[in-house]
Amino acid sequence: MKALLMIVVFFMPWYAVADAASEKEAEKLLNTLGMEQAMETTITKMLEVQLQQNPGLAPYKQIMLDFFDKNMSYQSLKPEMISVYAKAFSAEELQDINAFYATETGRKTLLVMPQLMAEAGRISMQRVEKNMPELQRQIQQESIRLDGLKQQ
Repeated sequence: MKALLMIVVFFMPWYAVADAASEKEAEKLLNTLGMEQAMETTITKMLEVQLQQNPGLAPYKQIMLDFFDKNMSYQSLKPEMISVYAKAFSAEELQDINAFYATETGRKTLLVMPQLMAEAGRISMQRVEKNMPELQRQIQQESIRLDGLKQQ
């Protein structure tokens, strides 16, 4: 039995063990990243989009908000999120990350990164839109080829 336990522990993935120090640093990082506000904003925007796309859901807005608050809020997901970060990084690594975000460059990164990601997304969408005829042409050609195979 002792040998089996040793084998299981030895072959566990590196990210499977989180200690209290890692969890403490992970929580600190999530706070530094403003994860609670980011998640609230995301949920609000997601719901707004859903209501715009389907106005018939408007009478159920509060039910949906309550559901998201219960199941998708930062507070409801916080333990799992802490665990994910604590398993991915050691306490020392999380301390390094937290130290970086405490610097002027780290604080600037937190402010600028969402804008950079949005710009990268915009550029990506422009590229897809620009090249959409190519994709449509390739899909059409593959559809013709597949139809030919079905007829054989």
